[in-house]
Amino acid sequence: MDGRDSDGCTKRNTYTMKIKRTGKSFNYTPANCPKHLILTLGFTEEQTERMTKARRILPFVERRTTPCIDARKLWEQIGKPYGQFNKWVEQSVESILVEFLQNGEVVESKTQTGRRPRTDYTISRDCAAHLAMNTRTPEGKAIRSYLLDMEELAVKLLKHAPIRGSMLANIDNQVAHWAFVTTGNKAKAGELPKSLIKQEALRIEMKLKSAVCRAMTGLSAGEWKAKVGHSIRDTLCTEDLNRYSLAYASTLAMLAANMAPEQIEKILSFGFGNSIQVDDYICESHQEVA
Repeated sequence: MDGRDSDGCTKRNTYTMKIKRTGKSFNYTPANCPKHLILTLGFTEEQTERMTKARRILPFVERRTTPCIDARKLWEQIGKPYGQFNKWVEQSVESILVEFLQNGEVVESKTQTGRRPRTDYTISRDCAAHLAMNTRTPEGKAIRSYLLDMEELAVKLLKHAPIRGSMLANIDNQVAHWAFVTTGNKAKAGELPKSLIKQEALRIEMKLKSAVCRAMTGLSAGEWKAKVGHSIRDTLCTEDLNRYSLAYASTLAMLAANMAPEQIEKILSFGFGNSIQVDDYICESHQEVA
C-alpha cells in the first residue's frame, strides 16, 4: 500500500493487505444458488424446496443441448409413468427421443443385463424438459414448475449477483485498505505491536460493517445473524442490498474525512435509519428454532 513520508513523497507502506476480495465466491448460478438466497430473492418455501431437490436430478446447465442427464433417473423423478421405463419410452416419449437424437442431444447406450440388453439414454436439458412436460403426473407437473422457477431464478441472479459480488467486494477492499493503513501507522508510531496489525485492521473493518448494519436496521451485524440465521448481506433482497451497498459506500467518504465509526454510524442513521426491517427476513422456520 502507498503512504507518504514527511516530505509528502509517495513511499511503499510495509503493512499490506495480502488477501484481495473479488466477490467471485458469491457469483452463484441457478445450479449452485444456496437455499437461503433463493428465499431472499422472493421464492416461496415450496418453490425453494422443489428447486433444490429437482436440480439434483435435472440440473440447470448452461449448455442446454449437451447430453448430461440420465433419462432413467428423470423417469423416476417424474413418478415412473407407465410403471416401467421401457413402456414409458415406447408408448409416450419415443418420438421425442428420436427427434432430439437427430440433433445430437440424446446418446443411446446398451447394457447387458441377461436375456436382452438394457437401453439407456443420456439426454440434454432441453430434451429432459420436453419429456417432463409430456408427462401427466403430479411429479411431472412439479418438474414443469421447477423449470419455470429456475428460469426466473436465473433472471433474478443477474440483477442480484453484481451487487453481492463485485460491488461490495470493491468497497470491502477499499475499507480494508484504509484499516490496514491506519493500523500500520499506529504500529510505526509505537501505539500498536506489529504482530497485531492484521487483527486490529480486521476488527476495525468488522466494526464499520456492524455500524452500517445497526444504522440501517437497529441491530448489529451479530444481532442480525442471530435473529435471521444468516449475515445481512446474504439475506437482503436485491432492492435492500442495493440500498445497503449505497450506505456502505458512503462510509468511504467519511473514512477519508477521518471520522470515527461512531460518527459514521450517526450520520448514516440520518439518511438510512431503519430503512431495512429485520421482521421482513425472519422466516417461520427460524422463528420456531429461535
